[in-house]
Amino acid sequence: MEPLTMALIAVFLLYWTIVSYLDRRGFWEKHNITAWGPVLMIRTTRGLEWIDKAAKPKRFWRLFANVGIILMFIGMIFMFALVLASDYALIETYLEGTVMEPGKYNELKNIFLIPGVNDYIPFTWGLIALIVTLAVHEFSHSILARVEGIRVKSMGLLLAIIPVGGFAEPDEDELFGGEIDYEERKRAETEYNDMTASIEEIRAREAEQKAKDKSAENIRAETQPTHQKPKVVASNVQRSRVLSAGVMANFCIALVAFILFFGPVLGGITSIGSLQITDVNDNSPASVAGLSKDMVLVNINGQNVTDSNSVNNLLQNVMPGDTVTVTAAYDRVMTDYTLQTNPNAENTNYAGIYIQNVVSGSPAEAAGIQSGMVIYKADGAYISDMNGFSEMLSGKKPGETIILTAETFDENGHLVQTSDLTVTLGQNSSNASRAYIGISYTSGPLHIGLLGFSVGQFNAATYLDILNRLPSMLFDLDFSDISGSLKMMLAAWIYVMALPFFGLTGEGFSGFSGSMMQFYAPTGWAEPLGIGIFWIANALFWIAWLNFYVGLFNCLPANPLDGGHVFRAVIQTVAEKFKMSSEKAARLSKRICFYLSVFIFGSFFFMFIWPFIGKYFLVLLG
Repeated sequence: MEPLTMALIAVFLLYWTIVSYLDRRGFWEKHNITAWGPVLMIRTTRGLEWIDKAAKPKRFWRLFANVGIILMFIGMIFMFALVLASDYALIETYLEGTVMEPGKYNELKNIFLIPGVNDYIPFTWGLIALIVTLAVHEFSHSILARVEGIRVKSMGLLLAIIPVGGFAEPDEDELFGGEIDYEERKRAETEYNDMTASIEEIRAREAEQKAKDKSAENIRAETQPTHQKPKVVASNVQRSRVLSAGVMANFCIALVAFILFFGPVLGGITSIGSLQITDVNDNSPASVAGLSKDMVLVNINGQNVTDSNSVNNLLQNVMPGDTVTVTAAYDRVMTDYTLQTNPNAENTNYAGIYIQNVVSGSPAEAAGIQSGMVIYKADGAYISDMNGFSEMLSGKKPGETIILTAETFDENGHLVQTSDLTVTLGQNSSNASRAYIGISYTSGPLHIGLLGFSVGQFNAATYLDILNRLPSMLFDLDFSDISGSLKMMLAAWIYVMALPFFGLTGEGFSGFSGSMMQFYAPTGWAEPLGIGIFWIANALFWIAWLNFYVGLFNCLPANPLDGGHVFRAVIQTVAEKFKMSSEKAARLSKRICFYLSVFIFGSFFFMFIWPFIGKYFLVLLG
């Protein structure tokens, strides 16, 4: 574990210890602060008048919430279908006797959307997005509560060393009062059952209850001021509006942020090139001229280079000892570099293959091949690219041996060692006459021997073009092929949800930052902003994604999520329409929601735990 990570964990644990100690001493309670583990809820009544002012256009907010209810049920169907599809896929793998290997996607820290903890969510932009998401969600609940005449007790800040969101607290007794009353009645019914009581017991109980009711009424009359309004209890429709407002607000913010991101912001970004310098040999012409790692290669001798073939074509007539002019960019600054090639150098360019994965128990694993290696020679001959390696392998037979020359790099991309690995090829399971090695790979970086540096390819222009076209895919409904276009639209929506995890090239898209930012520059209206356009793009992307994701997750018909409360209210309303008493309808809706919540959260739990226990489970079952 990195020292910085260990230091952050130590600081957080110290903070949590202090918070817990002060909580036991009653310090937080004295200052109207609640401690939920390491999170502090700092309350205040200041600013509540702002919520009252914001709630004044009541017709607008009721329309807003009514649309939110519709969107919540669409999201509810979508998310529940995803849960069922995941369960089906899990059952299918079990029946096939296979188990997905544990990986980064199902690590505990990557399940929760905590910036800086989750590997896929950057700390700065994720924190900004999380604060916006929580604040918008909670304050929308409060505005709708005031629209429906429900009291808001307080508002405030969520603090966990740093601010992580805002909140507002509607009066739960008024918002869920109907549900609470039904529960009290249910307890009373279980304490005393009229079906088994005698007539004398029933009459005595009725007289006792009347006396209690009259006494309570007298106390309320004596203690409640004459001008005080009776206690508000939200109806099912009012409660649904209040609860759906948070989801609706998240969706609206996500829509606005996505429109800005995919519209003017991406329109203000252009690609510089597609080849990035991954390594520079010591004392090479490139090193002497001043080229360094992470620069973007733009052109050679005045000609643009876009891929390995264009580099090879431009250098095929260059002789050792010639002078070559290379244009490269770093932090969007273009510079020309003059390289005097070594007269004794070999004009040989090769890409090799980059090892992505090694199959367990395969000939490759037995030979010592590991993920992250770059293999650039086979039996002493340079490998031009992945196609060249495939052609070489197709000419081999099972049982033959080949010597692969591989480079191993450290986590910073520096070459650690070069080694020759002898591989005895196995037999392909689908074709006994074909050789099998047991690796998945892609083209490695192109090593330019004459100039002494390597470049990796990233199709920056294509990547940007796909991002620009993604919104049209979300709403591309073709009436001539409704079924096919709906499937494509569904796939596009799932793709947007998974963008931070899988990106467009198999790696997560976290925004325009780090190495990726080197490939792009501001253009048009965004030129005066400079690097600021990337800050705007990153903030908008994560605000949009987190609001969209949190809104969808809250649509699930499971308590304590908003969707669970709304689903319960709808079930109760439907049951009452079929002449069921309010008390029985409340009990039925609660029971249905309870079992549904257990199923949904149980599915999530099993989905994440199965890769870790599945193989042992299959062994036990034989």
